[in-house]
Amino acid sequence: MSTSTGDTSAAPQPAPQPEEQSEQRAKEKSAWWRAVLGEYPTGVTAITSIGADGEPTGMVVGTFTAVSEHPPLIGFLPTAGSRTFAEIEQNGTFCANVLGYEHEELCRKLASRADDRFESSRWERSELGNPRLVDAVAWFEGRIVSTTEAGDHTFVVAEVTGLGVGNGTAGLPLLFLKGGYGSFSVPTLSFDIPGFSNQLRAAEHVRGLVQELADETGTECLLTTRAEDSVLVIAVANLMPSRPRYGIVGMNFPFAAPLTPVHAAWNTEKNLKLWQENSRHLLGHVDRPLLGRLLDTVREHGYALTVGETSDRFDEIANDPSTSRTELTAVWTAMKESVETMLGQWSEDGLTDERGERAPVASIQFPVFDAEGHAQFELVVSGFDSYADADAYRALIARGKATASRITALMGGAIPADYPA
Repeated sequence: MSTSTGDTSAAPQPAPQPEEQSEQRAKEKSAWWRAVLGEYPTGVTAITSIGADGEPTGMVVGTFTAVSEHPPLIGFLPTAGSRTFAEIEQNGTFCANVLGYEHEELCRKLASRADDRFESSRWERSELGNPRLVDAVAWFEGRIVSTTEAGDHTFVVAEVTGLGVGNGTAGLPLLFLKGGYGSFSVPTLSFDIPGFSNQLRAAEHVRGLVQELADETGTECLLTTRAEDSVLVIAVANLMPSRPRYGIVGMNFPFAAPLTPVHAAWNTEKNLKLWQENSRHLLGHVDRPLLGRLLDTVREHGYALTVGETSDRFDEIANDPSTSRTELTAVWTAMKESVETMLGQWSEDGLTDERGERAPVASIQFPVFDAEGHAQFELVVSGFDSYADADAYRALIARGKATASRITALMGGAIPADYPA
């Protein structure tokens, strides 16, 4: 018997078997199905009932619907074989609680079957004894009249025995879109002109401090503020030659993660959610672990950074009013990737790559606080040596923080107690 001792590293791999190819195509088809459906927003409803043991039970669905007005019928589609629906079906009645924006945490508890999901003063018992949310956007109680197999789901139809609205404290209806929860904004023609005018006057009031920082450090300095779901440049000192000749005051871009984390790190929970959810519209998802790390790091250091060539590309896009959503998405994707790299390089001395060498910093952003300790403005410093040594970097950070603190004081703001000086 002879054995081959030759190099077999380049040996051809066996071709995929037909059943493997079929399985792969099925997975791709399923993923595409979910991706397309993800573009369609659905309401979120908690279907609640009482189990055979007398304890509350329930499930979250995005398929609740009105079936008929005469007679009044409602329906929903649980997954075929659902154990929770088996309990509901055995009881024969249920309450459909339409969830509001403030119910997101409760929704997650219900979906995960958390032990305390029904331990809240929000719950009361309905006329048929089912759990009902006091602050549901709306509620319908029904008695099951039919169940029909529909592919991998069951179509449940019930006659309505009662209906009503909650106390209105849960906000607008909760929606499920692109794999995440959110709500919608009611279109309005109004804009807080007085509030924005105050922002402009405040920026003019502190312009001298911005110019002083720019002159003393030989840098370009900007002030930005947030106007609804956009970030706007409202003051500039020592504009860099690469900027458009007509300037950049008025330049605006979406308030969407991971950009401008300073405006999100020190802000209300509502605005933090807005920052996260706006990124979903551009990227198709929200990377919460990454954004959590970014915000923690920004709060730890007291400032934010932008890095690399993606910053230059962002400036080009933000200055072009004809920029398409596709172009914005490409830039936001690149910025997200740069954040992942940056977080692994960041220290008090700046950015250091895996070889121990200086990594380039494009700009530094410092928070300017209002009277409630929220970031009202962002002081952006750029145009410095992007490979500055540790001493020069620390000096620029100290100077930027000092100026941001002076601006905060001049405007009557309050620096949070845990802000790193």
